Amino acid sequence: MSAAEDLLDLCRARGMKICCAESLTGGLLADAFVSVPGASDTYRGSVNTYAVDSKASILGVSSEWLAAHGPVNSFTAESMASGALHLFGCDGEGLNEERSGIALSTTGVAGPGPDGDIPAGTVFLGCALSDGSVRTRECHFSGGRAEVRRKAVEAALDLGLSALRDSRS
Repeated sequence: MSAAEDLLDLCRARGMKICCAESLTGGLLADAFVSVPGASDTYRGSVNTYAVDSKASILGVSSEWLAAHGPVNSFTAESMASGALHLFGCDGEGLNEERSGIALSTTGVAGPGPDGDIPAGTVFLGCALSDGSVRTRECHFSGGRAEVRRKAVEAALDLGLSALRDSRS
């Protein structure tokens, strides 16, 4: 069984939904979920905010923060995950009080070269739960662009699994 299947099964058992906000993975995280038969009962969707300004306009990441610090950091990953949780109605608030969920996010530098002073392979992952808990993970992967993106997806799924296993939701 794949990590995506495990995460879907765990969410299904808890009555939770899954959503994503992706940057460097460009839809690969979404693909990991939709490749699993029956995912539609648990997986809500993904938004690909590859452009820096789309992280602000779609997910609500602070444009001031992005201008000052750029998109490759833990705060951006955290904000992207929280924004996705709200965007897809998995935050358990307002009209969605009964819909709890988890959101995963990816941002980083896939390569082949660095982005300014940030080396290729630098990735920040975010995970937000509807209970208000948020965690991030910083990763440094080696390999080419495709390998960095694949490793980022694997690490994001692992982050989600560990967050749910640690959670009481």
